Amino acid sequence: MGKLITILGDSIARGLMYDSKASRYTVYPDTYASKLKGLGYSLKNLARVGGTIDNALEMFEKCEKQPGGRLAIELGGNDSDLDWKEVAKDPGVYHEAKIPLKEFGEKLYRLISLARKSGLKPLVVTPLPVVAERYVKWISHGLDAEKILKYLGSYEYIYRWQERYALEALKTALATDTEVFDLRSQFLFQRDFADFMCEDGIHPNSAGHELIAQAVCGYVLSRA
Repeated sequence: MGKLITILGDSIARGLMYDSKASRYTVYPDTYASKLKGLGYSLKNLARVGGTIDNALEMFEKCEKQPGGRLAIELGGNDSDLDWKEVAKDPGVYHEAKIPLKEFGEKLYRLISLARKSGLKPLVVTPLPVVAERYVKWISHGLDAEKILKYLGSYEYIYRWQERYALEALKTALATDTEVFDLRSQFLFQRDFADFMCEDGIHPNSAGHELIAQAVCGYVLSRA
């Protein structure tokens, strides 16, 4: 794997976590990025909090491209998100994701194609799973939680809803013969992946970020 890695992703790729004691979000101090730099890799981390495939495409158009480098694409979590205020307001109608599933796949396909045309080697990273009940309770703060749950039918529905985006990322990677780093499975392989997630149900805690760092470094070194 080339020594230069550009990253397009969301808050997971930025190393965000929720500090329960301080009641605020913070960046984990020793992420996979710092460990990769210690191994001699050069990282251009363009991931952003709340990042979607639309943000990634916009960022890619503007960023400097160095042929021969890697482009890691870690997206899907925010793309699958719903407007929870609208859901709570009217749980009796269908609510679409921020980026509809088909559109997500089409735009990911486009980003992969653009990367190759620019001389970069794309790598699709699967999004982390959500801890369903924690997440639903978290996004229900200040809203009508009963109506949100009524819309979902069960807590686990949000897990399945978000999982479709991980599967779409895998399908798009397969269709384009693109390398995959299945980060999602690194969490699902654990006895209880919830132990590696924050109380919001979507961000890794310190143990989760350590798990990501180990998985990323292991993956990169195996392809060095």
